[in-house]
Amino acid sequence: MTTQTATTESTQGLSAAAFLFDAGADGQDSIKQLAAALRESGVLGTATEGLSKLSKAGLEAVGDQIAAITQGLLDMGLDTMILEGWRKFGDLHAAAQRTKAAGGSSEVLDLASHSISTAHEPKVELQVDGVPLATVNFVLARTFELKAAVATVRDGRLVSLHSGVCDVEGSLVAGGKELASRSGHFQLPLLVPLGSGVPLLTDDGLTPVTVTKSVDASLEEGAVVAATVVGTVDGPTSDVTENATSTPTPTS
Repeated sequence: MTTQTATTESTQGLSAAAFLFDAGADGQDSIKQLAAALRESGVLGTATEGLSKLSKAGLEAVGDQIAAITQGLLDMGLDTMILEGWRKFGDLHAAAQRTKAAGGSSEVLDLASHSISTAHEPKVELQVDGVPLATVNFVLARTFELKAAVATVRDGRLVSLHSGVCDVEGSLVAGGKELASRSGHFQLPLLVPLGSGVPLLTDDGLTPVTVTKSVDASLEEGAVVAATVVGTVDGPTSDVTENATSTPTPTS
């Protein structure tokens, strides 16, 4: 299991996988670390116990494939999770409605301290010649504690963050066993790139993910082992808790 604490100044586009495993942008480090965590936890042994005729190298290939698919599921930016939560944040939503109705207007909001919690529960299914053999259930949970955030909303879009810090806690569990956990401290304007602005009045949601991959490992009778994601990562549960009242300030 990986347990770490991170303090950083700039990590735009940081994915959940890179955050949890302190990995590089290409994802290869996180795949290796995840595969090792799956083996050490015993989760892979349970998932592959029905593959008794598979060689040791074949079992390792299956494990690596499960890790690669799971890493793909974790390729979601922390900034995306925060923005998805903010679409449900009452004061930002109200400011977006007001500025959208009064074209060309903007508001600066001194946001209250608040938290955003998200959870995903994808599962990876192992199949032999299309027949389900075993399922590995994952739970990815994150909590964002945001403080001293000052935001500008213009024409219904979040266009800038002037200040704020974000404390993040994340964990990945498989088969009831924790594979990784990490906490981090970030400067909010550096963590959340806004580009030309993020719409607050539409819920774009996350892109559903469904992946099927054949593993390069065969049984004695030539059966093909496949690892398939049977869950998707769209529509995460997301709760926003406000600890105080935000103060909007109209601007020209």
